[in-house]
Amino acid sequence: MSGLYSRIFTATGVPKGKMRPGFADYVRSLTSVLLAHHLAEDEVVFPLFRELTPGAPFEHLAEEHLQMIPLANEIRRNVESAVGDSDYRESLERIDTLLDGLARIWRAHIAVEEDHFASAKVDAVLSVETQARVLGQIGEANQKHSGPDYLVVPFTLFNLPQEDRASLAELLPPVEKRDVIPAAWREKWQPMSPFLLV
Repeated sequence: MSGLYSRIFTATGVPKGKMRPGFADYVRSLTSVLLAHHLAEDEVVFPLFRELTPGAPFEHLAEEHLQMIPLANEIRRNVESAVGDSDYRESLERIDTLLDGLARIWRAHIAVEEDHFASAKVDAVLSVETQARVLGQIGEANQKHSGPDYLVVPFTLFNLPQEDRASLAELLPPVEKRDVIPAAWREKWQPMSPFLLV
């Protein structure tokens, strides 16, 4: 969650052409996926694990979710100014500051989650069948809270390292992998591609 591009564009200007809407879509997708992830945890994961792992700091994690919401929303507002105004520097500098603040909270937040919800700990309290059901519920919650699909699905998939991307792709419907992402949606997400790992 680096502000690298906002720093570069502060110095050079936001490129015109497809790269400008691509940058805006990338930032919108980042905030959408992040907020949806947190809402899915609040709705699905935390209620389940409160009973199974009572020692985990759920209140602290939920509070960090609340701290990230206004940062993400302000990033969205500023990206609109950054790609729409001729005076973009102030908006880009603000995005950079907000991304740094978000990253500080996020890194500590993820470290706590990985400590309390590591695979071995989850395996110890949930059967494989239950884990599959919960993953389905998390996926539904993510889908409900993020969007649009034609941006956030490619954003999520193509921001993963190759091995993780292959694992996630296995969960997608075959028609989505074969036809929708590479063909039907390609024109919509393609402007984001300079910012993705593809």
